[in-house]
Amino acid sequence: MIRVLFLLVFLTGCYRSSDPLQQCERLSRQFQGDKEYALVVLVDARHLDYSSPSSYLTTLSNTPLCHTGHAWILLIGKQGGHPWLFEGGHTGEFGRLAPRYFDELVELSRCKDPNPAKYLFSPLPDGQLEVGSGGHTPTFAAAFPITKESFERVMRLFEPDGYDFSQWGLRGPHCVHFVLSCLACIGVDLSCQKQIALPDSFTYEGEQISLWRDSAYATLTTETPELLEEQLVDRVLKGEALAATKWYRSRAQ
Repeated sequence: MIRVLFLLVFLTGCYRSSDPLQQCERLSRQFQGDKEYALVVLVDARHLDYSSPSSYLTTLSNTPLCHTGHAWILLIGKQGGHPWLFEGGHTGEFGRLAPRYFDELVELSRCKDPNPAKYLFSPLPDGQLEVGSGGHTPTFAAAFPITKESFERVMRLFEPDGYDFSQWGLRGPHCVHFVLSCLACIGVDLSCQKQIALPDSFTYEGEQISLWRDSAYATLTTETPELLEEQLVDRVLKGEALAATKWYRSRAQ
């Protein structure tokens, strides 16, 4: 598990002060759960520092849950005239149908493959819809009041020809990708992509792991929980969404 976390933190982590979150919660309008239709977006951003191997490993060792974050939704509406609520998101990389990213990366490097990083660029066939938070606590949540029509568009993502939960990848689809798909259904477009420069090799537990010789694999683009959190805070501060972190946490008490 730690090896997988090492890779994901190395590729997708970043550090950001939580002060803007506190200011946003203090200054913004709060969601009270009183909307007939709403899309609540929740993000657990670990704010990990990966600027150098020593700094991000130090940050990782000080992270209580030792994970790289998550994003999911809570959809509020009506079905058949009755109140309806769903909470969940997209998860994957279980290692059942295909090797986990880090495991295969190490194996390819040991087998002298010239470009082990190529494995990072393809989705794995073991994604699934996860009901609930997956054990995550949001660092920030934003609520978007929506119409019945927008609610129905989001609901269509769960139909057989809707969003494909069966795959999961570092470049997508993944949890943030699913959240962005939900937001697009209600007319909210966020830019959460981060270009990550991959070193040609790195050292892990004393072993030199090769990543690439072909520069086509030198950069990986993905969406991160940290950038999603920044975008949500911005929408709340602009009055385009309501701060919902306190409301969500109060539901669990």
